[in-house]
Amino acid sequence: MIKLNAREKAALSERLQDYCAEEFDCEIGSLQSELFAEVIAREFAPVFYNSGLKDAEALLMKRMETFGDEIAALEMPA
Repeated sequence: MIKLNAREKAALSERLQDYCAEEFDCEIGSLQSELFAEVIAREFAPVFYNSGLKDAEALLMKRMETFGDEIAALEMPA
């Protein structure tokens, strides 16, 4: 589970309050928005985190494919 520190939780809470006010024309309090931020972190953040890991893995694998060519280019004739 992803843990939010106090500053991150406060920032997300404020953004959630603003979003609800703008999009749904409803006001939510700090407690509700903090609880909602915790739900998002617990339930949704792992999906995005895992997606980021897969993207990083794909990038690294693509870069590793070029290593063989780069090493071959460094070889000296025997």
